[in-house]
Amino acid sequence: MWVTRSSGLITPILIEIEKPSKRWFGKDGRPTSEFTGARDQLNDWRAWFAREGNKEVFRETFLFLGNTYKDRPLEPQFLLIYGRESEFKPGGGHLNHRELRFKRDQQRAADETFMTYDALRPRYDHSNSMTLTMSVYGPAIYAFSPVYGTGTGTGPGALLLGDPKPGLNRSAMMSDERRAYLAERWAYWQEFETDQRNGQGPTRQARAIGRE
Repeated sequence: MWVTRSSGLITPILIEIEKPSKRWFGKDGRPTSEFTGARDQLNDWRAWFAREGNKEVFRETFLFLGNTYKDRPLEPQFLLIYGRESEFKPGGGHLNHRELRFKRDQQRAADETFMTYDALRPRYDHSNSMTLTMSVYGPAIYAFSPVYGTGTGTGPGALLLGDPKPGLNRSAMMSDERRAYLAERWAYWQEFETDQRNGQGPTRQARAIGRE
């Protein structure tokens, strides 16, 4: 799940990822049972959000950094990553591959997106991104983006999420020196945030300095 927020909307993007070897359609042009089952996961999520009270449960569970966005409309989107683009090209196993691509795209609901593995691309602008896991004790860091950087907005999340070192150790494409530096800066912003909350820090908020 990926949660995006703006001044007017909260958009949880729930992502179902299936094996790239799975086929969208059989030789008879009918959707495969694997595709139907994968797509039904999106229906399960949609049904969960539609039940009374569940959107509030979502807000309480996943929007954990204060109340700033809790009054914004919540509009989930659903993404299926499945199969290969080659299935819809000559030699992909279908004589009418263009028609089947059109047929596939017509099955999407308004809140759904279909993608193949070939459409996935790395993103280099995620300097504040991390992967979290949810437990009965709340959110915990699983790993950081390889381009993660701390900054003046790190403090509240750093206090909530605690020790970053296990997550840093699991982070790919990151040198040991970078992990050590981020752990040091993480601790600095934890202390800064604690002092602010206790009225012991500077009377002015730290200016935005970009990512460190």
